[in-house]
Amino acid sequence: MRWLISALAVAVVPAALAAQGAAASDTFPHARHAKLFPTCAGCHGGIPTGDRATSFPPVTLCAACHDGTVEPRVQWRPPPAPAVGLLAFSHPTHLAKATGVTCATCHVVGDTSQWMNVAPAAPERCITCHQHAASGHLASDNVCATCHRPLTGAVGLSEAQIAALPKPQSHALADFVQTHGAMAQASASIAASCKTCHSRESCERCHVNGGEEPLIQALGTDARVARLEKGKAPVYPEPSDHAGAQFVLTHGATAHANPARCAICHARASCQTCHMGPGGESVLQSIPDARHATAPGVQLRHAPPAAAPSTAAGRAGAVVQATLARADTARLHQVTVHPAGFIPTHGVVAASGELECSGCHAQRFCSDCHAGENVTRRYHPANFLAAHAPQAYGREVDCTTCHSTETFCRACHRQAGLAAKTNARSTVFHNAQPLWLLQHGRAAREDLNSCTTCHQQTYCMQCHSDLGSRIDPHGPGFDAARMASKNPEMCLMCHFKNPLGG
Repeated sequence: MRWLISALAVAVVPAALAAQGAAASDTFPHARHAKLFPTCAGCHGGIPTGDRATSFPPVTLCAACHDGTVEPRVQWRPPPAPAVGLLAFSHPTHLAKATGVTCATCHVVGDTSQWMNVAPAAPERCITCHQHAASGHLASDNVCATCHRPLTGAVGLSEAQIAALPKPQSHALADFVQTHGAMAQASASIAASCKTCHSRESCERCHVNGGEEPLIQALGTDARVARLEKGKAPVYPEPSDHAGAQFVLTHGATAHANPARCAICHARASCQTCHMGPGGESVLQSIPDARHATAPGVQLRHAPPAAAPSTAAGRAGAVVQATLARADTARLHQVTVHPAGFIPTHGVVAASGELECSGCHAQRFCSDCHAGENVTRRYHPANFLAAHAPQAYGREVDCTTCHSTETFCRACHRQAGLAAKTNARSTVFHNAQPLWLLQHGRAAREDLNSCTTCHQQTYCMQCHSDLGSRIDPHGPGFDAARMASKNPEMCLMCHFKNPLGG
């Protein structure tokens, strides 16, 4: 307020005093001229209308007295147009809304009624009329846009003045950095207040998605703020939900629900530190890549575990352990995705869907272990072959994920005399059960995979097909029509033609 009103004063510098080097007054001595000017409009008639040309008296008016004879000559010029600051005040607009307001209402000094005892309007005088519910000038319940224009329009402010702008009380709250975005989105008045002191560059220093966020784009750009923000490190406080031990396992659902929240701190390349597979592609595509990111974001990188476990299970866990290091100006934050010893039990987790393995692993990562026998990673402990039968029958692990049972298992079982070396019907392995051939159907229905470790399909078809003994392999209550409706080609594996006709 003072910046604008002080510019309305007329600079009068007596030539004699200026010649003597005396300090010149920078305001017009209104009180000394009180008897000469009965109205304010005589010299400042253009102020109520906004006409700059008639807002100050012409030089000839002063020269009528200050001619060097009656009064000393003066050298003066109208003050330059006031620099456009943050205060959005207009005399014409104000007078159009106000009633019963005169120049003295705002410019009189104190409570005196002495004519032309005036001065620039004080902010305290504005409050005598503009009473509102705000608890303070910088309180969070105040609406800055009521009196202030956006910073990008305050072209008269210098960088030093912008840097010295006072901070609202809300900015000192411990969780302000984490909550300010939600506050701006929830209230249009708060979003408008942000424009008073901030431009896009204020936000884009930290916001990776600053170029896509509507509230940030609405601020506008400002070269002064860009110079002030240049070189400042971004600030990324850790959100409260990130601190949970299970966040690495559950953050996928959060990201799907609100990917824009992730994009505030993370660029796509940072997420792809772990998300190397196809999982999460829909979310990753909504996060800015390096070309469109407006801030570096939280940089995630792989880091080895602090110490290698000593046990075999622990070493196995360490192989797949994904430790992420958060490298920013605050601290190094490590997150362990899989616990030590995860490999022996990872099959259950993968099958349950609790983790989306493809989010971090490409298929070839799994096939290194789960395809063929020539693998480079030891899964079974020493002497496992001598005691593997109970585990194979117990179904605690699925042998077929790594081994082709029809070739890998049969090759050993034949050498050990545990399987027939031809397709002839034999009970060599089931010699402890003399009636096995008559009872094997129930076992086959319960666990056909165990049968395939020794037998091929052609072995079964010697009896259970039109080419063999035509023995019905279907159990009681078998619904042939229902099975045929799902996959009719399955019937033709044993039947020459569709047994149901058609």
